[in-house]
Amino acid sequence: MGGNAMNGKMSLKGLLLSGLLISGLAQHATAQTVPDAAKERGYLLLPELHEMLPAERDAMTAFMGKVQAAAVTSEKTYDKPLKVALMFPSLETSDAWARLNLSIRARMEEMGVPFEIVEYMVKPDEHDRQGAQVEQILASDFDYVVIGPTEYQVQKSNIARLSAEVPTLVMNVVNPFVDLLGTANQPITHVGFDHTIGAEELCRWTIAETGGEGKIALLRYIPGLIDSQRSDHFAKCVEDNSNLQIVDHFEANGDRELSFSGANALLSRHPDIKMLHAASTAIALGALAAATERGVLDDVIINGWGGGADELKSIMDGGLKVTAFRVNDDWGTAVAEAIRAHAEGQPVPVVLAATIKALDYRLTPEQITTETDYAFRYSGKLDR
Repeated sequence: MGGNAMNGKMSLKGLLLSGLLISGLAQHATAQTVPDAAKERGYLLLPELHEMLPAERDAMTAFMGKVQAAAVTSEKTYDKPLKVALMFPSLETSDAWARLNLSIRARMEEMGVPFEIVEYMVKPDEHDRQGAQVEQILASDFDYVVIGPTEYQVQKSNIARLSAEVPTLVMNVVNPFVDLLGTANQPITHVGFDHTIGAEELCRWTIAETGGEGKIALLRYIPGLIDSQRSDHFAKCVEDNSNLQIVDHFEANGDRELSFSGANALLSRHPDIKMLHAASTAIALGALAAATERGVLDDVIINGWGGGADELKSIMDGGLKVTAFRVNDDWGTAVAEAIRAHAEGQPVPVVLAATIKALDYRLTPEQITTETDYAFRYSGKLDR
């Protein structure tokens, strides 16, 4: 690991310590301003972080403006390419990770930052395999690690170990661990989409679409933070704000075939169900197949989660009714910009959150294309 990377990391730590956080070698960062709920769960929600450190909100907004603008060529002279490890749970149905990979590379090239990428891929539930990959990376000589944890809390110790040795960016979460903030084990940034925002977008859409009446069953993702924010947050939102009832759930574990079986079971138990809430692309497509086979697709709302090409095609074809659409290439662009900023000694916000919004069946193909032209501006049309 190069010396400049560590110096940049200490600069970020200094920025944190100049705010409301208190840390020491033997004392983790737990300021009195950390909400009790965050201390209890072990990680901060994005609004909590920004309330504690308002400067972080401003820094993120400014940085995301750079992400959404045209690339600016780097003026730094690099002695050698930056060696970057990409650790993604990408062996799944969703195309989000493939798009992330492509957009990182494209933005780095546009900025003129030389790089070499080594890929480490796993399935979303292969926690131990990702742990073994961490050992390989720690035994190697990388300048940066970009890790999409199989499950954020399961991989906490590995994230901390990586961050202590190599500048590390954590993907698909915007929720820093309370006890890592301001320590040598803190990642340089967390880049993703706020899944609670996506859940709230789907909640508002569902209440409007159903008139706030009916029964919903949940097809859940892999147990952990992401499923909690996608499934539980959605469930609480609809029940708190309407007469909709969550009547059942099934642990689909992010698996398409398991979701097909689970959706069939839920539809058998609740023939009057109004919606099957799917917590991932694979789950959505499995549920869609089950509803289609049973001939009830017109009677049951099924959502997507992420808004990749498969989901958008299904919406246009009359299958899925809505998706929480991620402006995907902002994700990869943010990674590239964060690596470049860090390598050039510039501060990087603790969290970089890209836009997520609901897209539904009422949009014309032309309107959806307008959304994807920007969202997939680097990754384009994938051949998967």
